[in-house]
Amino acid sequence: MEMPILLVLAGVAAACLVCGLVLVAGYRRVGPGEALIIEKGAEPTRVRFGSALVLPMLQRAEVLDLSVRKVVVERRGRQGLSCRDGIRVDVRATFLVKVARVEEVVLRVAREVGCARANRPEEVQALLEERFACALANAASTFNFDALLADRGLFIDHVMMEVGNELLGFKLERMSLGRLEQTPLDQLDPTNVLDAQGILKLTERATRLALETSGQMRQQQWMEQRETGRNQWEAPRRSGDPRELEREVERALAERARKN
Repeated sequence: MEMPILLVLAGVAAACLVCGLVLVAGYRRVGPGEALIIEKGAEPTRVRFGSALVLPMLQRAEVLDLSVRKVVVERRGRQGLSCRDGIRVDVRATFLVKVARVEEVVLRVAREVGCARANRPEEVQALLEERFACALANAASTFNFDALLADRGLFIDHVMMEVGNELLGFKLERMSLGRLEQTPLDQLDPTNVLDAQGILKLTERATRLALETSGQMRQQQWMEQRETGRNQWEAPRRSGDPRELEREVERALAERARKN
């Protein structure tokens, strides 16, 4: 009787050991900037933040990165943004996006994008770059060139409104502008209607600025000449020359005698 009891105890101990190993192997823990997506056959997919038990061979788990990702959009030369007045601008904008720590949002990204793609920065760049480029172009088309340069903050607000919330589950956290300047004339296409209009505007603007600068220079030269002449006339008085002072007194007495 002792042998069967020992065998039973050994079997129970082995089962407990196997269960313990399964629990240890199936215990998954993710960081605060991650989410755990657990799938099991036809059952609904679950999302866990922190830790969860994943049964080997019965369930499949993937980790989704929830940290901020950077998407850079640059348009230069003939790909530059066209303003309302036809002038093109070179722009470099940086967009910061992330997946919200919300179960429904995580499930959408895992379903429509996939955890593997969403975790790779280059894939997120390829996924969202064109959407952000369209938002930049649409926003720039509502501004004249001078207004665009004068208020970068207002332009950023317009771009973020153009982007909206439809980003396959990603959320736009912030946008910043690095480069924002006029596209050089030699990179424009004169056969393009918008570029031709921009070239005309820039030519008129350059001519006006040249005329204004020339007028200011002439006015400054005239004032300098006037100031120089006045200084030359006042120099003897400031020098304290006794003979000049004497002549000044004689002129004053003669003027008074003439009036009397």
